[in-house]
Amino acid sequence: MKRIAAVAVLATAMSGPVFAGDEPPGTSRQPYFPSLGDIMGTTQLRHFKLWYAGNVKNWGLANYELGQINASFQDAVRLYPNIPVADMNSMTQPAEEIRGAIEAKDGAKFEKAFEKLTVACNACHEAAGLGFIEMRVPMTSPMMTSPFSDQSFAPK
Repeated sequence: MKRIAAVAVLATAMSGPVFAGDEPPGTSRQPYFPSLGDIMGTTQLRHFKLWYAGNVKNWGLANYELGQINASFQDAVRLYPNIPVADMNSMTQPAEEIRGAIEAKDGAKFEKAFEKLTVACNACHEAAGLGFIEMRVPMTSPMMTSPFSDQSFAPK
């Protein structure tokens, strides 16, 4: 009986059309580009994770999140060339200071550099006419109610 069921499933699967790719013949899919809002929303989550990683001294995670933030900025500039690039470039100095603090495993330097990064974020928002989107250094860890409550941030 199991053999008959397996043959029936296989025959049903094979009775459909076969395509070389994911798309039926004669159609094409446009490439997906995330909206600037999606890129920045993801960056906001990474901003929080970077801060938290620095606070718990998980330097590996902090380094990773900083790299992801930098990649998001590069994507934003590449995909949306009309954004205030000069202000996006203002992220370079604070990001380098954060990287130096991570390499030195220096929490105090990290905290100061993170504040500068947050100020640079807000300057870019102002330049883009979006000053109502104001970032801040997190005040306390909302880990128990955050979407990251299922992730451990403790260094190994």
